[in-house]
Amino acid sequence: MKCKSNNNVIYSYKYHVVFCPKYRRPVLVDGVVDAFSNDNVMGVDLGIKCPAVSYCPDGSVKFYGNGRKNKYIRRHYNNLRKRFQKAKKPKAVVKINNKEQRIMKDIDHKLSREIVNTAKAHDVSVIKLERLQNIRSATRTSRKNNHSLHTWSFYRLATFIEYKAKLAGIEVEYVDPAYTSQICPICGSVHHANDRNYTCRCGFHTHRDLLGAINICNSTEYIGNRYTA
Repeated sequence: MKCKSNNNVIYSYKYHVVFCPKYRRPVLVDGVVDAFSNDNVMGVDLGIKCPAVSYCPDGSVKFYGNGRKNKYIRRHYNNLRKRFQKAKKPKAVVKINNKEQRIMKDIDHKLSREIVNTAKAHDVSVIKLERLQNIRSATRTSRKNNHSLHTWSFYRLATFIEYKAKLAGIEVEYVDPAYTSQICPICGSVHHANDRNYTCRCGFHTHRDLLGAINICNSTEYIGNRYTA
């Protein structure tokens, strides 16, 4: 087994469980490397708790961003917004909104740059993302404002990835997101993840968001642009 770990990047060339030291997550890339031949393709799963996870057929895995930090930022500015709205200070509300947007936009710029740089480092020619239509149903958000907020955040990040990838000569494809976090990439069985962990009866187990990235990478259900119906 050859396994190198560099902070939040893991390269596994055999079939073993490896451990992500930064996120304290077990990662199993068992048989997936040889089961598929999508060379020069990288699958990227976008999420809330974990903003993004990438997977390449050579077994390389990377987790991006800090979902808890993003949640804290949004909660902080939401509390400020409510305070100024209650005090009837519309100009202050606008100022808070603009500041929050600048911060979150900067975070998405940095994430997209890191994702594209990872693709370049692995000589990736195609980055696969989930189609954005109905993608937020997986977040189980009950409030309409949260739903819209997450949809816009994913759209913006996908737009930044697509733009930076194009500059690097990398193609971006959008695939059907159906069951990407439930299908076992080894045996094809469908199971729901237990919180952030996914375990199949065949023995395959991994982090739920990594499972999404693996299935996105291996998907042949090419759809087209971000919002194609």
